[in-house]
Amino acid sequence: MDLKARRSAISVLITRMPLLKKPRQTTQSKSLSTTEEIVVGTLTGVASTAVAHPLDTAKTRLQLGIVGKGGLGKALTNIIKKEGVRGLYRGLAAPVASAGVSCGLTFFAKSLWVKTLRSRLGYTAGQQNNCTLLGAAGALTGTSIAPVVLPTDLVKIRLQAARCKASTSALEFARGLAKREGLRAFTAGGTAGILQLASIWGVLFGGYEFLTRKITAAAGVPTGQRPGVATTIIAGSTVGVVSWSVAMPWDIIKTRMQMDPRRNPSFFGMLRGIIKSEGVAGFYRGFSAVAVRGVVSNASFFLFYEGFRGVLEEAKA
Repeated sequence: MDLKARRSAISVLITRMPLLKKPRQTTQSKSLSTTEEIVVGTLTGVASTAVAHPLDTAKTRLQLGIVGKGGLGKALTNIIKKEGVRGLYRGLAAPVASAGVSCGLTFFAKSLWVKTLRSRLGYTAGQQNNCTLLGAAGALTGTSIAPVVLPTDLVKIRLQAARCKASTSALEFARGLAKREGLRAFTAGGTAGILQLASIWGVLFGGYEFLTRKITAAAGVPTGQRPGVATTIIAGSTVGVVSWSVAMPWDIIKTRMQMDPRRNPSFFGMLRGIIKSEGVAGFYRGFSAVAVRGVVSNASFFLFYEGFRGVLEEAKA
């Protein structure tokens, strides 16, 4: 066998080795339709919210200062001692129902805002979305979903902080709240809530895409492929902490206004009051719980998102 024939035989052998084969076209990421984005978003929201809810309960109580001194571990321990494990899931129905609806709406709104911004900025059909564009679309998305998210968030916070029976349902509690304080009670903390949602979703959508592109490019993954599990966890965890670092001041104000709107009726009044009495550190009360929750919640959020998206893409292949 001459040298040319040997080289040809070796080349064929190498290309047949599983670890060295070029990725098949079916592994490439395909864009989802708006309806598919809504389905994926809804399933992702329900699953990730259920996973992170115990940490969210601890976060709320730390922010309101009703679990005494200490960090996340002590807050979780106190809740379990006094109310049992079931206490960690107080108010779960409201955020799960909200997450299913709001995450579906979130991905629907994101799809619309991305299309709008692409059109306004003169993007061509095959041009990849810039991370800044995705961040802007995320911020606009957060603002758009506020009317759905904030009322259910208020019910969740009141239930998490309440001393009522653990069996009290979110719907039952909401009805009682409407009777006692009127429908206007559900709008408490609106300004802070909008700023919080815009900050979170802007960082999540823009930051996640930025990090996954950097990590996959450094790993030599072909352009267009969706990130693997490790990349998703790293990127999701990182943007989770960063997004809450940005949104934490607004979340503190929102939580206190939603918990006691009569005592805390003004956004700017709350802003000045916290700075005067607690300093900048007051905006980061319970941050350890928020950071841990951000890691768990957003890592699981993007894992579920990539997982559900992958299932749909394979079904379309």
